[in-house]
Amino acid sequence: MKNISKYILISFLGLISVGIFMPEKSFGQDAKDTNISYEDVSYYVHVVDSMTLISGETKISLWGIEKMREGASVFQLKIRGVLEKEVGGQSVLCTIKSRDGEYNIKAQCINAQEEDLSLFLLQQGYASADRTAIYGSVYEHPYLNAEESARLKGQGAWADDVVSLSGDAQSKNFMMGAFFLMTIFMLALGFLGFYIMRGFGRVVDIQNQSIDLAVKERALKNKEKYIVASIIDAEVKANKSKIDAYLLVYEEVLQRLSNKDIAPNYQKTGEIIQKQPVLDRSVFDGNTDKLDSFGARLASDVIHYYARIKTVPDYVEVTPDMPRGEVIETIRMAVENAQKMNEISDMLVEGFVQHALIKHIGV
Repeated sequence: MKNISKYILISFLGLISVGIFMPEKSFGQDAKDTNISYEDVSYYVHVVDSMTLISGETKISLWGIEKMREGASVFQLKIRGVLEKEVGGQSVLCTIKSRDGEYNIKAQCINAQEEDLSLFLLQQGYASADRTAIYGSVYEHPYLNAEESARLKGQGAWADDVVSLSGDAQSKNFMMGAFFLMTIFMLALGFLGFYIMRGFGRVVDIQNQSIDLAVKERALKNKEKYIVASIIDAEVKANKSKIDAYLLVYEEVLQRLSNKDIAPNYQKTGEIIQKQPVLDRSVFDGNTDKLDSFGARLASDVIHYYARIKTVPDYVEVTPDMPRGEVIETIRMAVENAQKMNEISDMLVEGFVQHALIKHIGV
């Protein structure tokens, strides 16, 4: 029993010792951790980016702020340059807020002029407040006020937003202007197309009028052709009547001279022989420019017919002492020429009929 009591007493004392010493160690460890979390350490730093410093192997992220415009590399380089100037190549005093491993810490740092770097970046509009980190701390209101002040003044990223908004406005204005110009262009094309189509309509109308005029002109020329053919045909027929009368007279004279039993009259007083009949050509002379409408063959026949006509005929004086044979020969030649003219007249009249040029005589 004494041995059992001894062991129980030893065990009880051991438990009391553990209860006494373990809490002291845990409390001491917590106190140590608390002191490490908020200890002030001086670092000689280099600026890595817009919110990161480095001192040797230690990487220091500025506490209480967040990056703005993560993808704007030029903007981040500008912030880094401003932050390097603010650090000024001197040591900074950092209050460590938290650790992530041995060499990664998040700290609130001040420069040699005792300016809070996080607050400086907020005031310049180069960072935004990390509301999760500063919530409930004494820095919450100063940091938020600094951010709002920078936004209202249009500094840093907020100025870039203003430029962006201005750019958006300019882009919108450009699009509106482009739309306006495109609308004007389309309207101009519409009006141009309207006037072009109207012009084409006028051209078509003019062409139709020209065709109508050409048709009317052709009809007039055809009518004129028939009229000219009719009056030339009438003149040829009138000449034919004169030729018939001429032949009637001189064929009788030739027959009387050929009768040797009858004494010729010219041997008593003499006579004058008309070698050609008196024929007209005034209609032909007034319409020579219209003969082409008859066709080449008929026009040639008409021209050759009128080429044989003399407006002033030739005359031969027969004296009483002229031999009968010579007088007969002169009259015979005149009669033969007149007969040829009569035949040509018949052919010409027949040509007008064959070419259907006298069917409109009554027009």
